[in-house]
Amino acid sequence: MMTDAELTILSLVAEGPRHGYEIQQIIDERGLREWLTIGFSSIYYILNKLERQNMLTSELRPDGRGPARKVYAITEGGSGILQTAVAELLRQPRSLGSGFELGLANLNALKPRQVYKVLTYHRDDLKHRLDAVEKAWEHHQHEGHNTDHISALYTHSIALMHADLEWLINFLDEWRAKYPNVERAETREDDTDPHKALTRMNPRTVQSDPAKMIQRLKRIQSKPEE
Repeated sequence: MMTDAELTILSLVAEGPRHGYEIQQIIDERGLREWLTIGFSSIYYILNKLERQNMLTSELRPDGRGPARKVYAITEGGSGILQTAVAELLRQPRSLGSGFELGLANLNALKPRQVYKVLTYHRDDLKHRLDAVEKAWEHHQHEGHNTDHISALYTHSIALMHADLEWLINFLDEWRAKYPNVERAETREDDTDPHKALTRMNPRTVQSDPAKMIQRLKRIQSKPEE
């Protein structure tokens, strides 16, 4: 099974022959790092791996600005594997029981006020990220880069974030009604709480900065229409 990064790189090469640095630029310009984790050195590792698996071929092509570059092209077999992988991803609903859902399934490990506090951080961070993604999508539309794949990616992500935010707001209202003391001020007693560090942690310190996403999206290379 291909990883998300492998699938993305194979798809970018399927658009047309590309060298590694060009793939790096497109990943940044299209804001794809917000949906997958991939480093610059990993791109070349993945390209070489896909070539060893006969999904890609490569050749050195002269570059007027410098030394010849290794340019990759998709093979017929690679194209078939890509189409199968994408179709399978689109066919399956999102999986449950991991990440945030796993945390919800274990709410009883925290005290009511801790639950309220970390979910409040989650809500505020989600609002922050949603605002950034909506601005990025507006930028795409303004620049005319709203091709089918970009539109699908952004509109789906925005719809999911809106749904998650609505659920969080409603759940926090219900939680506050059930446990009225969750908003009380912290006391010295809380200093002995083994979960204190967790409840004070703001997810924004570990999440990617949405402002950087907007900066990366200022230069967008549209995907050619089929």
